[in-house]
Order: sequence, then C-alpha cells, then structure tokens
Amino acid sequence: MGAIFQRIFKWMPLILFILLLFIDRDIFIHVFGYICLLIIYTVILVARILNARDEWHSDPKTSKISGDKNIQKMSDFLEKMDGLSEEE
Repeated sequence: MGAIFQRIFKWMPLILFILLLFIDRDIFIHVFGYICLLIIYTVILVARILNARDEWHSDPKTSKISGDKNIQKMSDFLEKMDGLSEEE
C-alpha cells in the first residue's frame, strides 16, 4: 500500500497537469474536484517536508552540526559530515 501511494505521489504533478488540460471548466464538479485534489496534494507535500525537517533535526549525526553558525556553504557542511563519519 505504501509503495502504491509513493508511486502515485511521485507522478502527481504530471497527473494534475493532464487533468488541468482535460477538465471541463464549465462543469462545477470538475473544477471543484481538481481544486480539492490540488489542495490535498499540497497539504501532503508540505507535511512530508515538515516531517523530513523534524527527522533531520532529531538525527544524532546531523543535530550536532545543524546549529553550527560557521557553516556558510554546502562544502563546509560536507566537510563537517566527513569529519563526523571519520570519528565513527
């Protein structure tokens, strides 16, 4: 069930684009259904992003360096991550 949901979610932007091309804008139920589907997709996407952020900050590896103010670039972050992996 989870794999099916992930596959549908992966292809949802394409599905929404195709539906946008094919909906009849004069029929209220088509427009209402499309907008509801778009809002549901947006809510799920934002929830997944917020969940990933919470997991990132709770991960013991990354929480050590997530609050470091000396990191200015991605290369600085990668160096810190390499340093953490060498310690283990």
